[in-house]
Amino acid sequence: MTRLTAVDGHVHIHPHADLAALLEAAVGNLSRLAGEGADPCLLLTETARADVFAEMRAGHRVPAGWTIETPVADPAAIVACRGSHRLLLVAGRQIVTSEKLEVLALATCDHFADGASLDDTLQALHAAGIPAVLPWGLGKWIGKRGGLVADRIARAEPGVMLGDNKGRPIGWPAPRIFHADRGGIVLPGSDPLPIPGSETVVGSYGFLLEGRLDRDRPAADLSARLHGLTGQPPVFGTRLGPVAAFRAQLALRRAKRAGVVA
Repeated sequence: MTRLTAVDGHVHIHPHADLAALLEAAVGNLSRLAGEGADPCLLLTETARADVFAEMRAGHRVPAGWTIETPVADPAAIVACRGSHRLLLVAGRQIVTSEKLEVLALATCDHFADGASLDDTLQALHAAGIPAVLPWGLGKWIGKRGGLVADRIARAEPGVMLGDNKGRPIGWPAPRIFHADRGGIVLPGSDPLPIPGSETVVGSYGFLLEGRLDRDRPAADLSARLHGLTGQPPVFGTRLGPVAAFRAQLALRRAKRAGVVA
């Protein structure tokens, strides 16, 4: 049987998140949905205001009962361990462009300033050999911005992909650009919102890669595999139902009004 790597492609660790609950949820969800034999992996997509990955790698933010292994040859990877469980966390950033579109820079410790154009952002990532994802966002792919995303994907170089997330309600039609004849590869992820309890969704939506990642250089191996994708990888998990998605958006608005979210 071919070993698989189960990847949640869009993970935030928010400032008030319960990190222990997040790691537990990730291990449980990934093993339940992808199978006990799959190696679990989270792709972190941290904003300019956060660097939990660096804190964990330095040993400053590690939940009780967990330990952190740091591959010497790969600064963009850590492994969170508890008992027999090993959870790979790969560093990455979420960048906001001048058009207010999000770009995910995967498998990198590099930081990128917000505010550059979509073209300039993608060119910078391409020059650095960093995989880039344009994730779906509520209301962000319509009108002029939707046309911009479609145009950029149509002429994208290898390593530029689309992203789906758990918050796109079940029953909503998939964006046209998701169809194989119109767009590119789609990498799903849970994309937890900065609201109470969102840790439980981590690991519940993602994609599968064949084989194990290189133990000594897992982030570098992952980056190479994403650049080399020629077809849509298998997807596991489900998105939120319409009612749950609506409630999550209401909770997000309340958090913003309360000043909990910028």
